[in-house]
Amino acid sequence: MKPSITRITVAAFCLSLATSATLAEDKKTDGEPPVVTGNAPADSLFAKLKPGMKFDEAVALLGKPTSERAFCTGKHHIPFYFGRDRAYTEYYYKEQGVVVFYTDVSVGGWSRYKSCSPDKPTEVAEVHYDPKESGVAPKEGEERPKPQVQAAN
Repeated sequence: MKPSITRITVAAFCLSLATSATLAEDKKTDGEPPVVTGNAPADSLFAKLKPGMKFDEAVALLGKPTSERAFCTGKHHIPFYFGRDRAYTEYYYKEQGVVVFYTDVSVGGWSRYKSCSPDKPTEVAEVHYDPKESGVAPKEGEERPKPQVQAAN
């Protein structure tokens, strides 16, 4: 075997090990840490929600939302990315707030023409308590207003 082929083989093997380790780390961390905003009163149902809670538990606790929307984040285009944050489902509750769920996706198509369809919500990603919430989901293409973070005095 020629030395150049051996070096290429070793380099390819090392690259595959590094890629495997990176994918395993991405699956654990998934980017940003879970978010909880607003100070929900202790007797509020929103106070009982925690990031990581299963979808069925959260819906059993809160009930049917006023409105909802689901969307893909665009991360389905990243080759070999299997993180939970490829799609989200947002549930809007009037005068209570917004709950954001990680959502499974169905990806179809080839190459750069992949299409993404949000499938089934899996667990709570973010909880945003806001007693002034209108309960109406933004239209497609619009972003949800970012919650105001209260500064500690």
